[in-house]
Amino acid sequence: MSIRRSLHSVWENTRLAFETLLANRFRSFLTVLGIFIGVLLVVTVASVLNGFRQSVVDQVEQFGTNNIYLSHQPFVNIGRLSREMRLRKPLKVDDAWALRDKCPSIAILTPILDAPTFLTRANYREEEVDTPDLKGAYPEDFEVANRVLKEGRFFTAQENRHRSRVVVLGDSIDKALFPNGGAIGKKVTIDGRQFTVLGTLEKRKAGPFGSENEDDALFLAPYLTVLSCYPGADDVVIAVRSKPGMLEAAKDEIEQVLRRRRRVRWNEDSNFEMETSDSLIQSFDDIVLAVLAVMFLLSTVGFMVGGVGVMNIMLVSVRERTREIGLRKAVGARRRDILGQFLVEATVLCTIGGVLGLLVAEGLLNLIALVVPDLASATPWWARVFAFAGSGGVGLFFGLWPAWKAASLDPVEALRYE
Repeated sequence: MSIRRSLHSVWENTRLAFETLLANRFRSFLTVLGIFIGVLLVVTVASVLNGFRQSVVDQVEQFGTNNIYLSHQPFVNIGRLSREMRLRKPLKVDDAWALRDKCPSIAILTPILDAPTFLTRANYREEEVDTPDLKGAYPEDFEVANRVLKEGRFFTAQENRHRSRVVVLGDSIDKALFPNGGAIGKKVTIDGRQFTVLGTLEKRKAGPFGSENEDDALFLAPYLTVLSCYPGADDVVIAVRSKPGMLEAAKDEIEQVLRRRRRVRWNEDSNFEMETSDSLIQSFDDIVLAVLAVMFLLSTVGFMVGGVGVMNIMLVSVRERTREIGLRKAVGARRRDILGQFLVEATVLCTIGGVLGLLVAEGLLNLIALVVPDLASATPWWARVFAFAGSGGVGLFFGLWPAWKAASLDPVEALRYE
């Protein structure tokens, strides 16, 4: 019976709250504006960041979840590199062969050489590409990177040994230089040197916010060919595929071998970077969490502004309805009834702002998805819960003082109030 009476009381207070809000529409609108903006910010930013993260996860995992990437500098970095990182010596191709021979948990690997082609061009007849991304690799790269051929074939170990000037094109390069197709067998010029096109690669998954995948803009040639064209190139990355279920063992073996080869003392940190798909995703998660922290701070400011507005409006409402409160108390209303009425009213006011912000954010995201389909966005459940619960919580917190003030009014003094 007590539960039934409490539910009935909540229903009555909610109905009275809606009646009061409808009687003061413009004032109610201004009150919920801060809550609306806070919720809109939370949901929109969280959705875009969640889509951004999913794009990164998809992009990283398509290369393989058993892969390990080695470099002398960080793959993902925020801010300026430390002096120690800037002075690190690059990895060498001999490091790759030492890992192959001394790490039983490694299945295959390939060193990858980045050619210094900045401020140069690649072209086929009238079609040109500025600053071509030319990399040299061993034939094992095809398996390590999970590449898929669209046309033609990949280069062979014999072509690498003979330093043959052959190349495989990423999807966007293929379309840029050969818009009408037919790239196989043609000769493209890269930084003044001619290469015969052996094959073209399937398009990779798009990056965050629909950006182009770096692999799609790739010119991939045999390692020794690129080294013969650029003898001074030393920017080497080693891509490793571990045996199934042996990723952690491979990481331990790699660390031991490279620390010995690079003469790292037992009490010093490693002077090279080792990343896996999980660690790369974690690096991006750290960036996302930093942005989310700023977003929560801004949304909290919106909630605070909205909450102060709610408290002021509720205090005005208490003053305007002083005689009504006195009358209710005179006919038997208890202090908790008055307290409940004004708390429910404040909560309903803020919850309306939260629901409106949630609906507008979802609509805005759907509209953006129609206009920019490559911009991934997906609203996480926690953002919806935070937006809804946060708006209701603001109503409870900032409505408590006005509700307490209303419940504490003396009924005789309240009836005399003009």
